[in-house]
Amino acid sequence: MTFTWPALLWGMVLLPITVWVLVRAERRRERTAQAFADVHLLSVVVRRPTPAQARWPLMLYLLALSLLLLASARPVAAPPLPTNKAAVVIALDASKSMLAGDLNPNRLEAARAIAKEFVRLAPATTQIGLITFSDSASVVVAPTTDRAVLQEALDNVKPVQNTSLPSAIVTGVRLLPGRKEVQPPKELQPQNPQNPQPQNPLVQPDTPPIPREFPPGSLLVISDGATNVNSNPRLPNQTALEAAAKFAQDNGVKIYAFAVGKEGGAVVRIEGQDYFVPFEPRSLQQLAERTGGKYVYPPTEEALRAVYRELGTVIRWEATKLEVSSLLSGLAVILMLVGAGLNLRLYRRVP
Repeated sequence: MTFTWPALLWGMVLLPITVWVLVRAERRRERTAQAFADVHLLSVVVRRPTPAQARWPLMLYLLALSLLLLASARPVAAPPLPTNKAAVVIALDASKSMLAGDLNPNRLEAARAIAKEFVRLAPATTQIGLITFSDSASVVVAPTTDRAVLQEALDNVKPVQNTSLPSAIVTGVRLLPGRKEVQPPKELQPQNPQNPQPQNPLVQPDTPPIPREFPPGSLLVISDGATNVNSNPRLPNQTALEAAAKFAQDNGVKIYAFAVGKEGGAVVRIEGQDYFVPFEPRSLQQLAERTGGKYVYPPTEEALRAVYRELGTVIRWEATKLEVSSLLSGLAVILMLVGAGLNLRLYRRVP
């Protein structure tokens, strides 16, 4: 326990002074009673409690005074309390393929609605962040409990160019609490021109990484699954996805994937030209399975709520600093009332 105003603890010297004053007052009462009453009749006229009974009111008053003196120093305790440690990063696909009209009005609006519904249903204590991804991923909102900021950011998402799921996963993982310093996989970084052959991410390094314990964290990916670029052009897209999934798994992050689109793909008109945009949910399903998360398709309301409940609350017992001066003051008042009641019963008076 710590104290905001520790200097006030010097007030504890009042305790022995108080004991001395109360003892002298009690002895004065006894002398006064003996002076004005017949000694033989005193036990009949004045009700005298036993020594053990007489101590109780005094002990309660002294304990109440001690608590009030402690409360004046504003003590701060750190008791373990249940805390919601859930943190979720929403990775929203903002590529132009999301303009396909196979969902009403298009895939992007459907994805935006899913993200908004999660923000609305998640507990107020859940930290939620937002990234958007196209050719690369961009952090829009760091994990926060401010729902208004998230809703406004979702309203302002605009489609850009291509799709890079690996970039979204790496950025989302590093945005979660406790993972800022983790290094992205070397396979997903631009390669040196003198080393055109990318390393195989599935080959285990000679020295395995030291296991670390990370805070709870999840990644909510909302996309049509069609990834066509990554940060290392020499690396096949499927291999890049596997490397990104391994990166998430190694850092304790589960991926929950929501597929938006319809089987068979769709044709979308972009800048006056028609383009066929595929729907590839298989890549999203593989990401979820590899990291122990869940794949949701189609995104029915019941399925969405089940995932929202699973992601929204992760209770951990955590030491939380609380000022307990009000608690001590309340307990002191109760002790004084009990002491006054005992004193009234034993002496027919309240000091």
